Amino acid sequence: MDIASAKQQIKNTVQIYLQKDALGRYRLPLVHQRPIFLLGAPGLGKTAIMQQVADEMGLGLVSYSMTHHTRQSALGLPVIVEKEYGGKHYQVSEYTMSEIIASVYDCMRTTGKTQGILFLDEINCVSETLSPAMLLFLQYKVFGGHQIPEGWVVVTAGNPPRFNKSVREFDAATRDRLKVIEVEPSYEAWKAYALEHGVSRSVISYLDIRPEDFYKVETTVDGLTVVTPRAWEDLSEILQYHEELGLAVSEELTTQYLQNKQVARNFAIYYELYQKYRQAYNIDAILQGVWDEDVLTQARSAKMDERMSLVSLLLEAVFLQMERCTLRHDALRLIVAALKAQRGTLDVPGDALTALAGLEDNWRAEANKAPSARQKVYLDLLSLTAQWHGELSGSTPFSALKACYQRSVADLQAEVAETQKKLGDLLRFLQEAFGKGTELSMAVNDLTVAPVATAFLGQFLSTDYFAASRDLLLHRQSEQLLHQIDLTGLV
Repeated sequence: MDIASAKQQIKNTVQIYLQKDALGRYRLPLVHQRPIFLLGAPGLGKTAIMQQVADEMGLGLVSYSMTHHTRQSALGLPVIVEKEYGGKHYQVSEYTMSEIIASVYDCMRTTGKTQGILFLDEINCVSETLSPAMLLFLQYKVFGGHQIPEGWVVVTAGNPPRFNKSVREFDAATRDRLKVIEVEPSYEAWKAYALEHGVSRSVISYLDIRPEDFYKVETTVDGLTVVTPRAWEDLSEILQYHEELGLAVSEELTTQYLQNKQVARNFAIYYELYQKYRQAYNIDAILQGVWDEDVLTQARSAKMDERMSLVSLLLEAVFLQMERCTLRHDALRLIVAALKAQRGTLDVPGDALTALAGLEDNWRAEANKAPSARQKVYLDLLSLTAQWHGELSGSTPFSALKACYQRSVADLQAEVAETQKKLGDLLRFLQEAFGKGTELSMAVNDLTVAPVATAFLGQFLSTDYFAASRDLLLHRQSEQLLHQIDLTGLV
């Protein structure tokens, strides 16, 4: 299955394992809670989805790579203790607390979360001396006599032997204690993730054109070549910094991430073309509703890969502005909630700057505890309130902050209107250039599935988007109807 389906399977399993009865006891006995084993090639995002699952389900997460663990670090160190049996005293061996299980308790203490996921990566690479202890752990969740706390679900992961020379294949007894989920690379599943997590549109556009380059792990005459989803995401991150700092992007850079010479070369060439298309079509002008017949002719005569790049460039610019609007909207909601909650203390004479500094300290503390996806909102919030420092004016801190808030709301409303207009101009350009063809369908599809777009459209709406989506659906339905009529032989 693909990584998105695997993620859903993990969430379903965790939900089942954490079910309680009327007495507050976990319904499924620990011995029957098979650890999940994610088996898949490197770089598919097995580790990344664990953080996503934990964030989405409000659970703690402790991650360990098992490759560096010895028997002593996993089980704990042996110690001699005195015990009495049958009236006689004996010295017996016990173990100190396992480093792994101690980390679970540390997580519970620091986060306040009593339920969570213990994720053990590269579990099929453990040393031979640790294998018997792992077998016991997989069934009874015990390391060195210490059991993981109730409410913690064990998820493991590993690579097939062909991808990792350190792998030791599980015997039948070990495999029979696991819930095995085999993960396969899927560009469509990864694209949904990429759209949600801000992967560079140049990367997405390239892979839309050449999906066969999405995943390549193979041995050639030049040795092992590796291109994985992880590589594309990491390359995307570095590309965005290069663009921000005005640094050149060349094959010398792409080969550092895409360890297949042909793929790295192809992407470097495409990236250069992608930037040229940005200038050739004057993306900013199109999104201002300004284009002429020459631009339309150029677009119509372009090959399909250039057309797809053009659509991607237009969406990239609109998505950035949509994200700014939704982040600012969420930031303002946090601000108004804080102002309402503290109105009693803020609506008295006092220093507005001091009051704002106190609120900012609270927001920073909240941000440190928030999921990574939510932290963007707090960063935008603090960026906004930093601008307020020189604008505070009012008889009380509350009135001063309220005035700043109202100005920020007006600014957001103006940016939302501008974004809605740009979206309308984007769709009108595509319809004028290509009609209701593949290009418009591609744009509407990405607007429908990309989380940044759905968040914006859900909050602020867009009559142009809904009209284009409806017209496109009706156009498709009429084509299907004509096709069906043709099949009947009536025309």
